[in-house]
Amino acid sequence: MTNVGFIGLGIMGEAMCRNLIRKGHAAVVFNRTPGKTAALEAEGARSATSPADVALRSDVVITMLADPDAVRRIYDGPGGIASVSLAEKVCIDMSTVSPECSRQTAASVAGAGGDFLEAPVLGSKKPATDGTLTILTGGDEALAEMLRPLLLAMGSKVVHMGGIGAAAHMKLIVNQMMGTILCVFGEAALTGLAAGLQAEKIIEVVMASGAASPVVGLKGPDMLGARRFETHFPLRHALKDMKLAVLAGDAMGVPTPVTAAVQQLFAVARERGFGDQDFSAVVRGLTGN
Repeated sequence: MTNVGFIGLGIMGEAMCRNLIRKGHAAVVFNRTPGKTAALEAEGARSATSPADVALRSDVVITMLADPDAVRRIYDGPGGIASVSLAEKVCIDMSTVSPECSRQTAASVAGAGGDFLEAPVLGSKKPATDGTLTILTGGDEALAEMLRPLLLAMGSKVVHMGGIGAAAHMKLIVNQMMGTILCVFGEAALTGLAAGLQAEKIIEVVMASGAASPVVGLKGPDMLGARRFETHFPLRHALKDMKLAVLAGDAMGVPTPVTAAVQQLFAVARERGFGDQDFSAVVRGLTGN
């Protein structure tokens, strides 16, 4: 059993923390939104008063936050994780952030005497609930290997990518590609529908072709049919990831014109009020409804 602190109890974080508790780990939890800890407290977690309080009461602190600004605030802000001694403690950031944010967080943790691992995840609400996430690690390989059993309490696969920043880069690549695929699928499929093709046939043929993609098979029926857009991965987070992917390309000297166009479409969908819906609602950036 490991004494784990968990900060960030959104769609992903709550499910991930619940799996840690169910696998026998003691959990201290904190979330900026009052009341978000109640469900986990009912399952045995203990509530903390601040990120610093979490760090003081834990051997391993896990953060699962919305964006780089939130990560910087939780680690370096007043009452933040790095405001207390982290000697003999490990911090794991599982948020989707920029490589530079990961390096900054690693420096803050090291400055407080602790060890740091970045560990962004592949998967959304259901894999987080089922404990089948793929977890990418960046940092010291021996530390990543030591933490593998703990990470596997939340996922089914752990892949070590390299030093700090490598896992963040890999996560952005995946999200960059998924966002782009959904956008071009939306454009193409809406054109087909306007021409009289049936939604089911469009999806059937695409999934039997070289253009097949799991994200189309998963999200396509709702995009072209019921259009409920139940939130598994919020559109506003996808927009953030597109922005980070463009910035990563800029930093590496690689043009990203396709991703920049995708970012604009996600921005349109958010401006139309769909930011809290699933990222497949990007199609609403094309239709407006």
